[in-house]
Amino acid sequence: MPSGRTWFEATLVILAVVLGLVAGFGPSDDRVVSTLYFAAWCVALVVLFSLGLRLPLHLRGGYALPAAAGIIVAALGVGLLANIALYRHDAHFDLTATGTYTPPQELETVARSLDRDVSVTYFYNSQDGSALAARDVLTATARRDPHLRVRVLDLDKELVAARDYGVRIYNTAVVESDGRHTEIDNSTDLRDVAFAIERVLKQKTPTVCFVTGHGEAYGAAGSHAHLGHTETLGDPIATLEAPSAGVDRLQLAIEAIGYSDRGLTMPTVSEIPTDCAVLADIGPRSAYSSEEVALLKNYLARGGHLLLMYDPEFPATVELQGMLGEVGLEVGNGTVIDPTNHAGTEQDKVAVPYYPPHPITDQVALTVFPAPRPIRLLRQTPGVQATSLVSTSQDSYVQASPTAPSAMASARPVGPAQGNSGPRGPVTLAVALQGNWPEDDQNPFRLVLFGSASFAANAFFPHASNGDLAVSTVRWLAGDTGAPKLKPIAYAVPEVILTNSQMQVTFFLVEILLPLSVMLLGVTVWWWRR
Repeated sequence: MPSGRTWFEATLVILAVVLGLVAGFGPSDDRVVSTLYFAAWCVALVVLFSLGLRLPLHLRGGYALPAAAGIIVAALGVGLLANIALYRHDAHFDLTATGTYTPPQELETVARSLDRDVSVTYFYNSQDGSALAARDVLTATARRDPHLRVRVLDLDKELVAARDYGVRIYNTAVVESDGRHTEIDNSTDLRDVAFAIERVLKQKTPTVCFVTGHGEAYGAAGSHAHLGHTETLGDPIATLEAPSAGVDRLQLAIEAIGYSDRGLTMPTVSEIPTDCAVLADIGPRSAYSSEEVALLKNYLARGGHLLLMYDPEFPATVELQGMLGEVGLEVGNGTVIDPTNHAGTEQDKVAVPYYPPHPITDQVALTVFPAPRPIRLLRQTPGVQATSLVSTSQDSYVQASPTAPSAMASARPVGPAQGNSGPRGPVTLAVALQGNWPEDDQNPFRLVLFGSASFAANAFFPHASNGDLAVSTVRWLAGDTGAPKLKPIAYAVPEVILTNSQMQVTFFLVEILLPLSVMLLGVTVWWWRR
């Protein structure tokens, strides 16, 4: 009858075979496959070790020498085959407490999505611990992703290669693909490498034209942005000092993924330039003229891509409401209040945790909209696909503004209620449209209308997923949906944003349930020992 040890070894053999079969015919993710193969390899080593313990220490008889030689050859062969298998299916595990050797999510996402070769040449400083860790992570990532070709060079020893690339600064990465290249100077943050890879993969540089001339924050006189560093418990974090109402963080975020931007003073132009991949008006304060509304309408009718973000202070004129009404939209008055989902204790900082299926919101989590205005989708227009992107909870209502702008006086109220006593219900804060403009079926347009511009401003861009939503909107408008969506760098110290309900649950668990459980456990122990 087989012993317990024999059953144990047989079980391990079956487990190794099952892991190998699952890896060979199961998941398509290379990392999962490599991990399963590594697990099968480890189990096989345990089996070999157990079998090796069964061998006698001294072989006797006439076949002792050939048997010993056979065992040695078999052991070497098994070891060689195991190392070949491990090399072909490399698995990388980071057991450090801080995840020093784990690539950032942005680099993993980009490397995993590559369908063409990209070369990264990293000139590191051998005296810099962060640079050495970045070197090791880059090398490990390249082993798992064959389209990522990485060369790591010590700048002090590879002077000829550095001269050929024109590199003079430590920790410089040169990223190349299909004749395009970009350079990152003095950086050990591999997120920069991920964004550089995405930039070189673009065949052209889309331009986002920011409208100016109505009090927008973009290009405002006297505004100044400064990048610095803040010391944390880990590595220093790049931080941005800029006016809270500006859009500098958004500019840096879209530039990081390969876009350019420039201002467009709309009152001075007769036609929107054709090189504007996206036309964005973020946070205007003064009303459009009739000519400017006609300019926007002609732009959309020609297949333009328009992003509008209006705070409650912006006066939506009759002409603007008429233009939006042609595709079933209306800009409402007042401020949306959400007693259920809001950030902190301020009910006008509306928090939105759920979104409908749409390319803009498919990877967006919680977002915060400070004092938004309502947007109404009046109807579905033939030939136009409209999606309500952002909606509040069932308990929301619209609070009338104390002094509504005169240009909005003719606009009818929008939302489930005006004031605190009326009926409540979900309020739309953003709508995305695409299709053909009415009476024009030649050039498909795209339009996204937000009832808040402040959520994308510097002060709120780092909050939760605000930056993700703003950048994802720009990308969808530009038709840039093929590249992987990378979480934009906010250049701010990380913080956790909780909704009111999340704060209540946290308070109950930490301040009430945890102390009570300790007290009850103490009483139980005392009673048992008594």
